[in-house]
Amino acid sequence: MIPKAMGGIGMLVEIAGGGAIGLAWAVRLAAAGVGTRLWTRTREQAALIREGGATLAVGDGMVRAAPDARPAEPEAAAEAAAADAGRERWIIAAMKSHQLTGESAVRFLRTLAGVERAPVICLANGIGHMEYLASRMPEMPLLHAVTTEGALREGPAAVRLTGEGRTVIGMHPAIGRKRQILLVDTLSAAGIAAVLSNNIMDHVYGKLLVNAVVNPLTALFRVKNGELPGDPVRRRLMRALFHETLAVLKAAGMRTDGGEWDRLLDVIRRTADNRSSMLVDVEAGRPTEIDAINGGVARLARKAGIAAPLNEAVAALVGAIGPNEPGGGLEPWEHYGKS
Repeated sequence: MIPKAMGGIGMLVEIAGGGAIGLAWAVRLAAAGVGTRLWTRTREQAALIREGGATLAVGDGMVRAAPDARPAEPEAAAEAAAADAGRERWIIAAMKSHQLTGESAVRFLRTLAGVERAPVICLANGIGHMEYLASRMPEMPLLHAVTTEGALREGPAAVRLTGEGRTVIGMHPAIGRKRQILLVDTLSAAGIAAVLSNNIMDHVYGKLLVNAVVNPLTALFRVKNGELPGDPVRRRLMRALFHETLAVLKAAGMRTDGGEWDRLLDVIRRTADNRSSMLVDVEAGRPTEIDAINGGVARLARKAGIAAPLNEAVAALVGAIGPNEPGGGLEPWEHYGKS
């Protein structure tokens, strides 16, 4: 049962990306009575959702809603931004890092933000995409966010929540505090647990530490999350990659308390039956976020003047089995509007 998000009834949440997380958020927000517009990669997906709505499976239950789904075409984005001028709007970029680091995504997000420059919350894993976006559209209010929710898209209009979690959104100094609080209250009331943080990079690095160990190793060994620590060879690799990554992130400024390894194992236990997004992408022949995750750790290491051979190695190995070059492969935002 999704509660009504009464505080955000007048709000419009624009979700850019109809993948697992984007679709899961769109269904819950729309079901809670929040104005929700979902921008999809294809006209086909948008049409399916418009005609029959979309579903979110949560445990043994099902939530159905009909967000305003539209194919992400520049003309449609410009028209929507003009029509909703003056309305409280937020843009959720539910896209992967390699999708955000492309000029087509920049053009779309800038057009959708309109002359009022609606804030953009970026949910991508890894690091590097925020710096890219800030360099291309410095006038835009960009908010870094991380989510530990798990979701699996089972069809163009069907998604399953595979793991409960929390979304942490970095506070933006140029946006009023009350406005940001209203957003997280609206998300939380719709069933999307969200909080604000003044120390977002600690959360970004915390999730990067988990992703840098779990994602490449599950992709390379082709196993579910829970199968990683059970094998002695895989567990040794996990520990080595963990300690190397932790040292790099500490050098970059991450605050630690000594419990990071136990938290990593807890994440794996809670998501034991999950297939990591990197594994799913590798098996589907899609670009992965390896450059933003382990490649990002390797870049931090070079900046700090320390070695990160394991991160460089797994980045190269995953890159060798898929179209993972930065900016390479199929960038969905260059194909929006096509069936």
